[in-house]
Amino acid sequence: MVEDLLLVLLTVGIYAISAGRRFGHFSAISLFIYAQSAMAVGTLSLLSTGIQADTVHRDLILATLGILVGVAMIFAFTSRTTAKRGNEPSVDYSYPKVSVWTWIWISLAITALYYWSVGYLAFFESIQAIIAGSDIDISGLRLESYSGSRYFFPGYVNQFKNSLLPALALVVIISAFHFQTRRRYLMTFLLSIAGVIALLGTGQRGAFVIVALVGVVMTSLIKPRESGKYLFRAAIIGVPIFFLATFAGGRANSALQQAGGADDVISVLFSQLVFRLFGSNQYSSVVGFRYVFDREITNGGEWARGIIGLIPGQPGSDLSNQIYAVFYGTTRGTAPVSVWGSAFHNFGFAGAVVVALVLAVILCLLSISSKNIAETNLIRTAGVAGVTVTLGMWIADGPTSLLNTGIGLYTLLWWWGSVIASRKAKLAPLSTEVAHGG
Repeated sequence: MVEDLLLVLLTVGIYAISAGRRFGHFSAISLFIYAQSAMAVGTLSLLSTGIQADTVHRDLILATLGILVGVAMIFAFTSRTTAKRGNEPSVDYSYPKVSVWTWIWISLAITALYYWSVGYLAFFESIQAIIAGSDIDISGLRLESYSGSRYFFPGYVNQFKNSLLPALALVVIISAFHFQTRRRYLMTFLLSIAGVIALLGTGQRGAFVIVALVGVVMTSLIKPRESGKYLFRAAIIGVPIFFLATFAGGRANSALQQAGGADDVISVLFSQLVFRLFGSNQYSSVVGFRYVFDREITNGGEWARGIIGLIPGQPGSDLSNQIYAVFYGTTRGTAPVSVWGSAFHNFGFAGAVVVALVLAVILCLLSISSKNIAETNLIRTAGVAGVTVTLGMWIADGPTSLLNTGIGLYTLLWWWGSVIASRKAKLAPLSTEVAHGG
């Protein structure tokens, strides 16, 4: 296994200093390769040589990573467009205020109605319990938020509270600071607080991480030369919030209770961050692959059931629930397979390799097109960044994972921004003619 880990690190290192620099480290293909590398490192360290499923899993991980990097290298060194590194686009920082603020208020209203219907915000319930010194089943509260006896369509609500609200908030905030508008700090504070409450209210951290990355990618698309600075700022703000969510979520209660001082507490919280990167999804990946290995290939049926399950009243796929039951003895929760385990279950080993090849091409084309946008606006940039991150951070489950994390909504924002840009381009010649008395 040590040789496999070294091979993964060498492969991603070669990519980072060559094709990664040409595409940009925040491009869709780069994010995807880095995310898959983190999955590979954590997963390979958990595999056993004596288990056939683990042997096949190992081969699949190395094969798909090799395909991703190989295709990216070909695109990087055969396409002239990727060489335009650091070129800043012309950005229109204005936005249709009535439309944007209308959707912000709609998103806030839906979020408030959802939490009112659930009856609590798990994050704040946990904080109050910690302050009061009382015990609370925070895991149960998180579960009830999206899988309780009363169903409030959390998947649809998430499109507004986890995607549309933060994306449009970023548009408003970036525009306000560009134009140096009055009360921009107050507006930023209020929108940020509302966004954090919306994202962390259920006690889950994944959506917050996605939004933080969308913000980083969005600013890197606008000012690519300063992408490192924005990543540092996002880390300074985001990591403490992640730690707070970890503390409030009760994910490390026993370790925190045994901590002797501030250094021990920080060590526990950082270990949770490392576990999130290299352990959490990887454990599910290993157990999930063993679960599906001896079952029949569904020929795309499980993916189809998952997509159909997004329709209210349709059962959908219960694969992640069954894998959760392997861990905890109940199906009231989800533990998804990795994206490659999901592809293997649906199409077999050869099919999963084909999926990796198709994905690599799509991600490279997306990276090239987004990198070479000469003129854009904030709404379009938010859409491009959202699609980039949702695709780039796709590490588990099938296509339903992309839909649940908002790729459809981000695509609509991309389209909306493109329509705005097109209309302004058509009006520009008319304005010039009027200015010159034409």
